[in-house]
Amino acid sequence: MADALLAIVIENLGHFVRDELASFLGVGELTEKLRGKLRLIRAVLKDAEKKQITNDAVKEWLQQLGDSAYVLDDILDECSITLKPHGDDKCITSFHPVKILACRNIGKRMKEVAKRIDDIAEERNKFGFQRVGVTEEHQRGDDEWRQTISTVTEPKVYGRDKDKEQIVEFLLNASESEELFVCSIVGVGGQGKTTLAQMVYNDERVKTHFDLKIWVCVSDDFSLMKILESIIENTIGKNLDLLSLESRKKKVQDILQNKRYLLVLDDVWSEDQEKWNKLKSLLQLGKKGASILVTTRLQIVASIMGTKVHPLAQLSDDDIWSLFKQHAFGANREGRAELVEIGQKLVRKCVGSPLAAKVLGSLLRFKSDEHQWISVVESEFWNLADDNQVMSALRLSYFNLKLSLRPCFTFCAVFPKDFKMVKENLIQLWMANGLVASRGNLQMEHVGNEVWNELYQRSFFQEVESDLAGNITFKMHDLVHDLAQSIMGEECVSCDVSKLTNLPIRVHHIRLFDNKSKDDYMIPFQNVDSLRTFLEYTRPCKNLDALLSSTPLRALRTSSYQLSSLKNLIHLRYLELYRSDITTLPASVCKLQKLQTLKLRGCCFLSSFPKTFTKLQDLRHLIIEDCPSLKSTPFKIGELTSLQTLTNFIVDSKIGFRLAELHNLQLGGKLYIKGLENVSNEEDARKANLIGKKDLNRLYLSWDDSQVSGVHAERVFDALEPHSGLKHVGVDGYMGTQFPRWMRNTSILKGLVSIILYDCKNCRQLPPFGKLPCLDILFVSGMRDIKYIDDDLYEPATEKALTSLKKLTLEGLPNLERVLEVEGIEMLPQLLNLDITNVPKLTLPPLPSVKSLSAKGGN
Repeated sequence: MADALLAIVIENLGHFVRDELASFLGVGELTEKLRGKLRLIRAVLKDAEKKQITNDAVKEWLQQLGDSAYVLDDILDECSITLKPHGDDKCITSFHPVKILACRNIGKRMKEVAKRIDDIAEERNKFGFQRVGVTEEHQRGDDEWRQTISTVTEPKVYGRDKDKEQIVEFLLNASESEELFVCSIVGVGGQGKTTLAQMVYNDERVKTHFDLKIWVCVSDDFSLMKILESIIENTIGKNLDLLSLESRKKKVQDILQNKRYLLVLDDVWSEDQEKWNKLKSLLQLGKKGASILVTTRLQIVASIMGTKVHPLAQLSDDDIWSLFKQHAFGANREGRAELVEIGQKLVRKCVGSPLAAKVLGSLLRFKSDEHQWISVVESEFWNLADDNQVMSALRLSYFNLKLSLRPCFTFCAVFPKDFKMVKENLIQLWMANGLVASRGNLQMEHVGNEVWNELYQRSFFQEVESDLAGNITFKMHDLVHDLAQSIMGEECVSCDVSKLTNLPIRVHHIRLFDNKSKDDYMIPFQNVDSLRTFLEYTRPCKNLDALLSSTPLRALRTSSYQLSSLKNLIHLRYLELYRSDITTLPASVCKLQKLQTLKLRGCCFLSSFPKTFTKLQDLRHLIIEDCPSLKSTPFKIGELTSLQTLTNFIVDSKIGFRLAELHNLQLGGKLYIKGLENVSNEEDARKANLIGKKDLNRLYLSWDDSQVSGVHAERVFDALEPHSGLKHVGVDGYMGTQFPRWMRNTSILKGLVSIILYDCKNCRQLPPFGKLPCLDILFVSGMRDIKYIDDDLYEPATEKALTSLKKLTLEGLPNLERVLEVEGIEMLPQLLNLDITNVPKLTLPPLPSVKSLSAKGGN
């Protein structure tokens, strides 16, 4: 962690000198000496970070270094804000007189921290650190980190087929028992218990046998409230905010009543017999064959639950070697003979653990030199007294990461175990904390993507999923999380607010969650003076103002509506307001000069933005979700030239709210344009320049006023042509009689994955969607005149239609007769889900692959 921070500080000191700020403050010579000291310290950091594991004095030295680096980073950041020249005058002497008062204080603090760092630099000599170059080599395969992961496939699982068959047989045979059947998979950490449970859970026989399947990760906290909440969320898809335990019990009973269900309780630790008895009594209402599958490291947990126990043995040497080879050499490659020999020695150190084999294989995948492999085998980490072999493998892999990647990994400890992280969100938090920065022509988001991909390839991340919108989520193995937390120590706190008593003085990152009580709570901020991240996944704390008034915060997530003190957070880069009761965004937000990411989620009463919003010249991401009262987007948003994400744009006929505001913005991701009835003509629509926004992948267009002329709407729609790389298109309330030329051009839409058409009442025919090769989801609703989903011509002998479609939803289509006008064409070979409502005339073709069919309303 210290190295990444020092690299940032050294670079910022360079800016400090070049911008003449150091000379102006009278600390020019001091700053140059400070840079030299920090470079000397950084040269020994690799060795120091290894030695701290067994040497507490070195650990304390590193913590003091980190404390000083944080203070220095705050001072430099404050300089770049407070001492910024006015207006267009870039001369250093043009400071407003009021700012002169700040200079003396900043200069004094610079001298104080320089003295501390001077002492730390002198103290390093007594530890005998080895000097290691800090230039990070461009390793073979580095370009692979830049490849975006769009689909994720699980690697082959070795050596667990027999275990899977035995457990599946247990579950299928349990239907003869009147009692609730419980089976426990017991094994040490990293042995593959969760993977085995996933194999069972996704087995086709299990899917067919059970009416309902539920997966709950229990982890350290065996909380009845939490488990019931997870069951509710996993079955009905949302949290109903049922605050009382009794209401949760009743809802779960309603869900499970008379169903043969399978409940997986993953990673159970609790040895509390009473808690288990309470949960089991609630679950005794399914029909015969209802089952619970438990994974645990502890034999005593399995005994307490009174279960059928399946002990998980170590993988055989052959299976471990196969897994290691897959990650070290690639699925279809054989390694060089000398590397194979060394690899087989390493495999013996894995003691049958698939996690260790995977991590070590991933570590060595991009090391081609024999000596690099030998150094891993002979590493001192294998001899650490406090670590088992699996943790030694993880620690070794961590210390082989580039120094710049380490803090990005350890930052993930701010999230609890088994937390489903969102890749985009994590990268934005890295950016806010200065852990990734622009490099050459690469934007900081792209650098963050490289970092994430490398950590994934190194097996620090797992259970990666990509939805149809391209959102990537992932988790960390609990042992990998333990590693991150052990490295962060007191710097990172993630806990239930009900268990929070005191905060460590050195805490830099806090995440609070799961406060289900109605009582207000307070957080002991008194001794905390260097907090960087505060993520509140619960009701706002009573003394939030104490935090907002005095800390160098970089990232804040809160549901508070008392935000007047936000103006004090001059360092803030990331702000997420979630379910806040604000009616307008506070003007104080516009004083946050460094703000990069602003997220407004579930703010039901938010209706407007302050007029000074365009002062946020560093803003890169404005994300607005579930804010139904919002009447307009910020005035003249086109002036925010750094903006890369704008999820919502509400069109108005007034200057400053027209589509021309979008013209020069290089937007990516999702864009939802609402209020298109307010566009005066097609020329105004063309000024949005959608065709030039190459990073845009989701586009949703909405008309609100049904009185708008259909011909006018057609001209506007035609002028809103996007680039050909779109993945998702949605249209709502369009009053034209035909879709625009570009939607009928399959070469423009060739990459589309989903299409949503809602309430386009006057359209008489749909574009030729049947010829789109990637289309997975099609939703068509409220179109009274269409007779066919696709009325284009097809050649029966050579052409197929809708070849990739997996989900088709048809609603309110009173005259729809067939999918295709041309008969005898093979179609829908991969369709899995079909939902039909109020489509009375529809005749369907044979659908052999459909697994879910719903037909309502006289079909």
